Amino acid sequence: MPSPIQFDGGSDADHKAILAVHDAYLRANAAFDWPALKPIWNDDPTNVFFNMNGHTYVGLEHWSRLWQYYAQHKESGWWEPFDVKVIVRGDMAVVTCHRKTTSRWRPETGKPDVGHVDKSFISRSTMVLVKQHGEWKTVHAHFSEGRDTSRPGDV
Repeated sequence: MPSPIQFDGGSDADHKAILAVHDAYLRANAAFDWPALKPIWNDDPTNVFFNMNGHTYVGLEHWSRLWQYYAQHKESGWWEPFDVKVIVRGDMAVVTCHRKTTSRWRPETGKPDVGHVDKSFISRSTMVLVKQHGEWKTVHAHFSEGRDTSRPGDV
């Protein structure tokens, strides 16, 4: 059974809307459906997004071009979120979670990114949203692969 979502601040309406944006992102990500990002991502071209591939993308257009590339070269599974936490402070919210997924490079399209192979794995996600004109929009995201090895110093 998935762990309950933890909320800190915000109204029930905020929680519902923020989780809807988070879910819409996960659905879009599973299919590299870059047009589906437009209603949930802020269109400021200076917004910065950190991808799991280790690169930084600036603006929705830049991120969309990445997904267009991946849609041609890679298949993704559903990104099952767990350990979801939502912090709301006024018109800004942060959503963190871990995600289970699988990815597979299409063999006919060439080699995967350096260090990335077909696999099931757990990643970590941080998304920052702002409320503009009554709607929650993503202004920053940071994704990275989680580790299941021993922590340094067993901390």
